[in-house]
Amino acid sequence: MPRPANDVKRLGAILLVGAVAGLGASYVASRKRPAHWTDGGLIDWDTVRQIAVQFSQHTQAPVHNRAAAREQYTSMVRRAEPLIAAYLQVNLPEPIQRIVVMDRKEWLSANIDNFTHLFRFVEELYARNARPRTIGASLAAGVNRRLMSVQIGLLLGVIARRVLGQYDLSLLAPEPTGGALYFVEPNIERIQRMLGLDAHDFRMWIALHEATHAYEFEAYPWVREHFNGLLRRYFDTVNEQLQGFKGGIGPALARILEGRRQGRHWMESLQTPTQRAIFRDLQAIMSLVEGYSNHIMNAIGRQVLPNFDEIERRIEAYKSRSNLAEQLFNRITGMDLKLLQYQQGQHFVDSVVQQRGIAFANRVWERAEHLPTLDEIRDPARWIARMERA
Repeated sequence: MPRPANDVKRLGAILLVGAVAGLGASYVASRKRPAHWTDGGLIDWDTVRQIAVQFSQHTQAPVHNRAAAREQYTSMVRRAEPLIAAYLQVNLPEPIQRIVVMDRKEWLSANIDNFTHLFRFVEELYARNARPRTIGASLAAGVNRRLMSVQIGLLLGVIARRVLGQYDLSLLAPEPTGGALYFVEPNIERIQRMLGLDAHDFRMWIALHEATHAYEFEAYPWVREHFNGLLRRYFDTVNEQLQGFKGGIGPALARILEGRRQGRHWMESLQTPTQRAIFRDLQAIMSLVEGYSNHIMNAIGRQVLPNFDEIERRIEAYKSRSNLAEQLFNRITGMDLKLLQYQQGQHFVDSVVQQRGIAFANRVWERAEHLPTLDEIRDPARWIARMERA
């Protein structure tokens, strides 16, 4: 089971869908269609929504007493805010206002809306390049669109059954607003009961983690724009990536196999050198964000939750029991990269705090130039040395 999942953690799924959509756009662009043919785009989001909602089994996981649950989470967030502010030595511009208790279907609705916006760039690229002129190619394009939409729907449906909490900062939104904290109460209740955890303490454990993300992005507004800038640059390279897919699936599979021999993840093997460099910067930020949240949750959690260590122990024991299907899912979706990021990011923050203190570690949030590279995430001493020279 993953840690509470947030907007940043979905990036692995986002880039996965981008790679699949890129292959689909390349396939369609290489074929011809009759002049009268029209279609609805590369991804059918209505199908995505229908499949995801069905596969999420949301009817089996309702929210009980929503108003009371929201009041409880709001109280927990209000308790967490001054503790996080004191530890990070920074205040939010205003208290977190958007605290939402959700079921799986509502979580899917919010996130599919975000995905639809995020993938406009792929749809626009498809609209410019897709010019098939044969009925057969048009039918194949329709089948490709259906398969891709079903695959995305299944992916999101699985995630909806796992996600506990999310800090949604609306990546690449045209008019960004303050982030929202989502608590997927049916999933939280299921895990809490399954592991025999104290109901209040487990929810406070999640609230601490998600509220920390608000500080990372709201107390330092430049972080959101810097992150969005990296995403825009990544998506701008998709056309370059499509040129590498012109040969079809065969060359793409060859690149994956070659990358595996070089120790690269399959997602990285599909990327161009430019994309790979941007992806490393995105990985570094995601590692830092997750590592900081875990560090603060540990530091503050032990102060306010008497059985914090027991929660951690049971969660880790549960994750270690993942079956082959779950391991395969993590590998296919790139979630295994996220799990590695948790570990590397937390090791980085823990090491810096241990050696130089939290004030020194907080320098990562001063400006973009202070963000650690992926190599520095893996070797904190390099970042410490660079900051001491700065």
